[in-house]
Amino acid sequence: MNQTKWLKFRIVNGLKSLGLILAMGAIMGLIAYVIAGPSMAIMMFIGVGIVYMVSPSIAPRLMMGFFRVRPLGVYDAPGVHRIVGELSRRAELKNPPELYLIPSDTLAAFATGTSDKSAVALSAGVLTRLSPEEVAGITAHEISHIRNNDMRSMWFVLFVGKLTEMLSLWGQVLLFISLPFILMSQVKVAVLPIMILIFAPLLSYAVQMTLSRVNEFNADLGSAELLGTPDPLISALAKIEYDRKGFWGYLFPRRAMRDESSLFRTHPPTEERIRRLKEIRPGKPAGLSLTM
Repeated sequence: MNQTKWLKFRIVNGLKSLGLILAMGAIMGLIAYVIAGPSMAIMMFIGVGIVYMVSPSIAPRLMMGFFRVRPLGVYDAPGVHRIVGELSRRAELKNPPELYLIPSDTLAAFATGTSDKSAVALSAGVLTRLSPEEVAGITAHEISHIRNNDMRSMWFVLFVGKLTEMLSLWGQVLLFISLPFILMSQVKVAVLPIMILIFAPLLSYAVQMTLSRVNEFNADLGSAELLGTPDPLISALAKIEYDRKGFWGYLFPRRAMRDESSLFRTHPPTEERIRRLKEIRPGKPAGLSLTM
């Protein structure tokens, strides 16, 4: 694997993630400043900092129960368990993630938890329609999410985003209540604070989605690192994209691409993910036997 480009992508993505999290805090602090001045902004910064430090992660089993998936036992898929165990060792997780089965023929997977306690869910479609190498690529991607602690950062920005939304609503209500007094006193109202109150939640949500896309790029790089090559994930992503678009999506690509450039996508365009992964070739597999 091209270690130079891999390292470059990791550094750039890491700086982007840090910048986006700081941007979320800045948006929240700005709206708090507009409503009640610098004291409230400082208090909000301190409060969300404490929340980030002490916020517990949602128990993986509770999360999996919410999605109504079922445990995937060792006897159900011994090869997958062996691959997960080896990838977890390479990722230096404290414990391998518990495996769950999504009872669906679609190509889907997700992870939750931390390196201490985590879980990975794979759909029946992933296990039956993808090759062992592609299953390893998808699994390594999810394990990278766990290693990168992406779930914690995403829950945090979700909390900050909801807080920003509440502050915006509060500020708009106060403005509405004060409007008759403002009109009677003929006081000039600054437009910028009003624009901040209105558009801060939208901007905050856009930052959340951008962070989600950066995390996906990071997990892609992590998959390539754990396997020693990006090829398994490249192949899996191509199949997932074809499955998502279907025959008509490829026959009429303009129609299928309408949502690709959306600011509010949680995942980057698959073509871009594959392009970046190809840039870190050539690579040799890291010796993991992928038979299931």
